Amino acid sequence: MFKCNKINTILLSFFICGVSHADVMIKSPQGGVLTFSQEKKGAHYDRDSWGKITFSNQHYSADLSWSDRYYTEDGSSKTSPSGKYLIISSVSGGYVEYGDGTSKYTDRAYCSVVDMTDGCIVSDWHGEACGYTWVGNKDVLASSEEPGAEIFDFSSFRPSINKVRRYFTTMDSESVENFIRCDAPHKENINSYQEFAKKNKESKKIINNQIVNYLKRDLTDLTVKAKATLFTTPDESSETKAYLIAGDKVKKIQNSPDNEWINIGYINKKRTPLVAWVKADTVAE
Repeated sequence: MFKCNKINTILLSFFICGVSHADVMIKSPQGGVLTFSQEKKGAHYDRDSWGKITFSNQHYSADLSWSDRYYTEDGSSKTSPSGKYLIISSVSGGYVEYGDGTSKYTDRAYCSVVDMTDGCIVSDWHGEACGYTWVGNKDVLASSEEPGAEIFDFSSFRPSINKVRRYFTTMDSESVENFIRCDAPHKENINSYQEFAKKNKESKKIINNQIVNYLKRDLTDLTVKAKATLFTTPDESSETKAYLIAGDKVKKIQNSPDNEWINIGYINKKRTPLVAWVKADTVAE
């Protein structure tokens, strides 16, 4: 089995302590806590194996576990110089069935970078990159501490909802929840989340809840003045058959560059959100 190389050093800014006889907790100065629980023992498990990892901070708690993996933690996790990032090792294994009726257990090791401020799994990989280490006093991963060593720019892989539209229909719920942690709804991606909710039936409820939470933030309230046709983009060619009527209350997300359009959010009585564009003269404060 391929195993990730590990460094037996923990920065003083992190503390490893037992939550109980079977849990291990890593605290970050950034405010996040990663807890390893559900200890795994058996023929196909490494020592110090765990079935579940949970991230928590002062705002929320999230299960970061992948259903097909177990996690290894013995106090030797690779933490970044700033304490913001933590590298965790995991293994995915199972039996492979062959045509002659035989089967063989195979597994693959992974290493993932977790942002300890929000629980975002910034990048997830296997192979040579698992041997990379933090170098210098910056959050930089390199193949060695030697000059000219290969650099692995893990931060460039941070999930962004605007970059994965072609995967909306096939993305599983675990990936969806990670995207929400990594790229929470804001004015630059809220329209993508609206599209995401329409295309991904499995995670529609999760996504809609996030859109509702965003729309309930400190956004300007607007009132529809007259029938307002909805558009998917600030362009006449994107007209839909949907519309709002005079008196409907909406939230202002942003104006188009020419101020001819307004991006609005609407929550109906069933708490289903709707994000769209309307012509600016159809709404007022």
